[in-house]
Amino acid sequence: MRMRRMWALAAAPLVVVVLAAGCGGSSSSGGSSGSSLPKGSGQVISIPVSDSGFSFTKTTATAKAGVITLESKNPQSVSHDISIKGTGVSEQGNEVSNGGTSTVTATVTPGTYIFYCSVPGHEQAGMKGVLTVS
Repeated sequence: MRMRRMWALAAAPLVVVVLAAGCGGSSSSGGSSGSSLPKGSGQVISIPVSDSGFSFTKTTATAKAGVITLESKNPQSVSHDISIKGTGVSEQGNEVSNGGTSTVTATVTPGTYIFYCSVPGHEQAGMKGVLTVS
């Protein structure tokens, strides 16, 4: 009986580890919320954040219709993201700072879209641009 109790006490931490491994949500490095598209599929368009202020280094970009990934490296200590909206698309990237890269992936059709920073107030401060898809 004593041996059984010792075995049960020794096995208890292992049971906890096994159960904990099966719990929790999934981790996503994709950067798009609400999209099941894999990061990196299709075209990648780089739109970095400026070194200072509330702006991207470019205000226009072009892409072909299909799956695109917008990526935006942010050198600032202020958090920013890259997001896209228009023609039935509304996706937000992950907020990053200090050299991090925000990404957002979406399927786009020919038309005009807005890329922007979705952090409250940043788009209104001018942190946006136009993506033209052909």
